[in-house]
Amino acid sequence: MEPIKLPASRNFDGTGDNLHASPAMAARQFSFALLWRGVLKHCPQCGVGPLLTGYLKPEPCCSHCGEDFRHISADDGPAWLTLLVVGHAVVPLMIVLGRDATILPWIAILILALVTLVGVYFVLPRAKGAFIALIWMTGATGQDMFIADQDSADKPTDR
Repeated sequence: MEPIKLPASRNFDGTGDNLHASPAMAARQFSFALLWRGVLKHCPQCGVGPLLTGYLKPEPCCSHCGEDFRHISADDGPAWLTLLVVGHAVVPLMIVLGRDATILPWIAILILALVTLVGVYFVLPRAKGAFIALIWMTGATGQDMFIADQDSADKPTDR
Protein backbone atom coordinates (compact mmCIF):
# COMPACT_ATOMS: atom_id res chain seq x y z
CA MET A 1 0.00 0.00 0.00
CA GLU A 2 1.42 3.39 -1.02
CA PRO A 3 1.55 6.30 1.43
CA ILE A 4 -0.87 9.11 0.74
CA LYS A 5 0.77 12.13 -0.87
CA LEU A 6 -0.52 15.47 0.24
CA PRO A 7 -0.52 18.38 -2.20
CA ALA A 8 2.38 20.74 -1.72
CA SER A 9 1.49 24.20 -0.57
CA ARG A 10 3.54 27.25 -1.42
CA ASN A 11 6.07 28.55 1.06
CA PHE A 12 7.13 32.17 1.43
CA ASP A 13 9.94 31.60 -1.03
CA GLY A 14 7.49 30.36 -3.70
CA THR A 15 8.58 26.71 -3.74
CA GLY A 16 6.27 23.81 -3.10
CA ASP A 17 8.79 21.96 -0.92
CA ASN A 18 7.55 21.95 2.67
CA LEU A 19 10.24 19.59 3.94
CA HIS A 20 12.98 22.19 3.62
CA ALA A 21 11.55 25.33 5.20
CA SER A 22 13.51 28.48 4.66
CA PRO A 23 15.06 30.27 7.66
CA ALA A 24 12.67 33.18 7.12
CA MET A 25 9.72 30.80 7.36
CA ALA A 26 11.08 29.18 10.53
CA ALA A 27 11.29 32.60 12.19
CA ARG A 28 7.68 33.33 11.22
CA GLN A 29 6.01 30.32 12.81
CA PHE A 30 3.11 31.22 15.05
CA SER A 31 3.94 32.01 18.65
CA PHE A 32 2.18 34.06 21.26
CA ALA A 33 5.42 35.94 21.94
CA LEU A 34 5.45 37.30 18.37
CA LEU A 35 1.74 38.11 18.59
CA TRP A 36 2.33 39.91 21.89
CA ARG A 37 4.98 42.07 20.21
CA GLY A 38 2.26 43.21 17.82
CA VAL A 39 -0.11 43.96 20.70
CA LEU A 40 2.63 46.10 22.23
CA LYS A 41 2.94 47.86 18.82
CA HIS A 42 6.51 46.63 18.29
CA CYS A 43 8.03 44.96 15.25
CA PRO A 44 7.10 41.25 15.33
CA GLN A 45 10.54 40.21 14.06
CA CYS A 46 12.89 42.08 16.41
CA GLY A 47 10.52 43.40 19.07
CA VAL A 48 12.39 46.72 19.21
CA GLY A 49 11.25 48.97 16.38
CA PRO A 50 7.83 50.64 16.38
CA LEU A 51 5.07 49.04 14.31
CA LEU A 52 2.82 52.11 14.12
CA THR A 53 3.48 55.81 13.64
CA GLY A 54 0.99 58.04 15.32
CA TYR A 55 -2.27 56.41 16.31
CA LEU A 56 -2.96 53.89 13.52
CA LYS A 57 -0.61 54.45 10.58
CA PRO A 58 1.68 51.44 10.06
CA GLU A 59 5.41 51.92 9.56
CA PRO A 60 6.53 50.98 6.04
CA CYS A 61 9.49 49.11 7.52
CA CYS A 62 11.07 48.53 10.92
CA SER A 63 13.53 51.23 11.89
CA HIS A 64 15.62 48.70 13.85
CA CYS A 65 15.81 45.51 11.74
CA GLY A 66 14.52 46.79 8.38
CA GLU A 67 11.65 44.27 8.03
CA ASP A 68 9.27 45.42 5.28
CA PHE A 69 5.59 45.87 6.24
CA ARG A 70 4.41 47.64 3.06
CA HIS A 71 2.70 44.50 1.73
CA ILE A 72 0.62 44.00 4.90
CA SER A 73 -2.87 45.47 5.12
CA ALA A 74 -4.89 44.78 8.25
CA ASP A 75 -8.13 46.07 6.62
CA ASP A 76 -11.19 45.65 8.88
CA GLY A 77 -9.72 43.10 11.29
CA PRO A 78 -8.66 45.59 14.00
CA ALA A 79 -12.07 47.30 13.97
CA TRP A 80 -13.79 43.92 14.27
CA LEU A 81 -11.59 42.86 17.20
CA THR A 82 -12.06 46.23 18.91
CA LEU A 83 -15.82 45.94 18.58
CA LEU A 84 -15.67 42.43 20.00
CA VAL A 85 -13.56 43.39 23.02
CA VAL A 86 -15.13 46.77 23.84
CA GLY A 87 -18.64 45.49 23.11
CA HIS A 88 -18.24 42.71 25.67
CA ALA A 89 -17.35 45.33 28.27
CA VAL A 90 -20.01 47.90 27.34
CA VAL A 91 -23.08 45.66 26.87
CA PRO A 92 -23.11 44.22 30.43
CA LEU A 93 -22.52 47.72 31.76
CA MET A 94 -25.43 48.96 29.64
CA ILE A 95 -27.70 46.25 31.08
CA VAL A 96 -26.70 47.09 34.66
CA LEU A 97 -27.11 50.85 34.15
CA GLY A 98 -30.39 50.37 32.29
CA ARG A 99 -31.95 48.36 35.10
CA ASP A 100 -30.85 50.68 37.90
CA ALA A 101 -33.61 53.21 38.42
CA THR A 102 -31.49 55.39 40.69
CA ILE A 103 -29.12 56.39 37.87
CA LEU A 104 -30.39 59.16 35.62
CA PRO A 105 -30.52 58.24 31.91
CA TRP A 106 -28.19 61.06 30.83
CA ILE A 107 -25.58 59.95 33.38
CA ALA A 108 -25.86 56.34 32.14
CA ILE A 109 -25.40 57.52 28.55
CA LEU A 110 -22.41 59.63 29.55
CA ILE A 111 -20.79 56.69 31.39
CA LEU A 112 -21.39 54.32 28.46
CA ALA A 113 -20.04 56.82 25.93
CA LEU A 114 -16.95 57.45 28.04
CA VAL A 115 -16.26 53.72 28.55
CA THR A 116 -16.73 53.10 24.81
CA LEU A 117 -14.45 55.96 23.72
CA VAL A 118 -11.69 55.10 26.20
CA GLY A 119 -11.96 51.40 25.30
CA VAL A 120 -11.67 52.08 21.57
CA TYR A 121 -8.81 54.52 22.14
CA PHE A 122 -6.74 51.85 23.92
CA VAL A 123 -7.81 48.68 22.10
CA LEU A 124 -7.84 49.76 18.41
CA PRO A 125 -4.08 50.42 17.91
CA ARG A 126 -3.17 47.28 19.84
CA ALA A 127 -5.60 45.26 17.73
CA LYS A 128 -4.03 46.71 14.59
CA GLY A 129 -0.58 45.75 15.83
CA ALA A 130 -1.81 42.23 16.61
CA PHE A 131 -3.32 41.83 13.14
CA ILE A 132 -0.19 43.12 11.43
CA ALA A 133 1.91 40.68 13.47
CA LEU A 134 -0.49 37.82 12.69
CA ILE A 135 -0.46 38.58 8.96
CA TRP A 136 3.33 38.88 9.06
CA MET A 137 3.67 35.51 10.84
CA THR A 138 1.34 33.61 8.51
CA GLY A 139 2.29 35.39 5.29
CA ALA A 140 -1.42 35.81 4.51
CA THR A 141 -1.04 39.09 2.65
CA GLY A 142 -3.35 38.06 -0.19
CA GLN A 143 -0.86 39.16 -2.84
CA ASP A 144 -0.45 35.67 -4.36
CA MET A 145 -4.22 35.38 -4.64
CA PHE A 146 -4.50 38.61 -6.62
CA ILE A 147 -1.65 37.62 -8.93
CA ALA A 148 -3.27 34.22 -9.59
CA ASP A 149 -6.63 35.90 -10.31
CA GLN A 150 -4.98 38.30 -12.75
CA ASP A 151 -3.11 35.46 -14.49
CA SER A 152 -6.32 33.45 -14.92
CA ALA A 153 -8.17 36.51 -16.23
CA ASP A 154 -5.45 37.11 -18.84
CA LYS A 155 -5.70 33.56 -20.25
CA PRO A 156 -8.79 32.74 -22.33
CA THR A 157 -10.65 29.51 -21.66
CA ASP A 158 -11.71 26.93 -24.25
CA ARG A 159 -15.40 26.99 -23.31
